[in-house]
Amino acid sequence: MRGPEHPADHGARIAEIFMQRAQLLRNANRRWLVAKLSTVVLSILIVAMLATLVALVWQKSTQPVNTKDYEGRIIDRWADFAESEQGSRPRFHVLVESQDGKRFPVAVDANVYESAKVGVQIKSRAGQIVLIDSSHPTDNR
Repeated sequence: MRGPEHPADHGARIAEIFMQRAQLLRNANRRWLVAKLSTVVLSILIVAMLATLVALVWQKSTQPVNTKDYEGRIIDRWADFAESEQGSRPRFHVLVESQDGKRFPVAVDANVYESAKVGVQIKSRAGQIVLIDSSHPTDNR
């Protein structure tokens, strides 16, 4: 019968300690690899999102809105004054909402501004502005 301090027991205990230490090192290496891999994947995702945002902004900025030919409904109108050394002059604008929901301001002359009311349909073809007031239907008898 061997006692608790038998040399064969020390060898088994040392082997067990080395195996535990090796397992701890493998686990630590695995955690480190997962952390680094997560960081790389997250970095790539952030860079891709930023690149997409830059591409969208660039695309919008290089495609000017064609406000020469448009059709929509007047949703607001305003007048202000432009000041210069030669004096001040009135400026007239209407805010148009197109059928696809896009809103854009349009500079108009005094005659169009006086006729323009909120809710009135407005069309422009080749610079010619036409207002269509649907609140006064024509009688086609």
